[in-house]
Amino acid sequence: MSSTLLIRQAEISDIKQIMEINKLCLPENYSFDFFYHILSNYGEDCAVAIEEEEIIGYVLSRIEKTFVSLIGIPNFKGHIISIAVLPEFRRKNVGYKLMKFVMERMINKGINTIYLEVRKSNYPAIELYKKLNYNFKRQIENYYRDGEAALIMEWKKQTAN
Repeated sequence: MSSTLLIRQAEISDIKQIMEINKLCLPENYSFDFFYHILSNYGEDCAVAIEEEEIIGYVLSRIEKTFVSLIGIPNFKGHIISIAVLPEFRRKNVGYKLMKFVMERMINKGINTIYLEVRKSNYPAIELYKKLNYNFKRQIENYYRDGEAALIMEWKKQTAN
């Protein structure tokens, strides 16, 4: 991989390439409508990695309102929905850079907590998330269509004591 790696905000026009990467890399394949909805409504929180003018990876994420506090203040969390990197570009920090890009955008919007779901057997992804300071929160049995469990992992902004 050369030094021409570019991480940028995902655009609607990227859907075809994102869907191709999703189908090649992940067992969970989403519809065009799913990708269109995410990119139309949350595109500023999504990113693509580009090498030599080709998309080689993506991350879809969004900010979600989780609940309203007793004094009426809404609480928001970031949610990493899907991330994939083409096999030949893995273990080259592409996934790390994609995650940092969207996390920094969320943090700049005041988000203090970001969570994700990951297959229990996806050890490389789990290690990536640990490197980014995500911690295990809980396990959900039979989360995926094939019956595999998901680990819920969460990142929290460190506060000064």
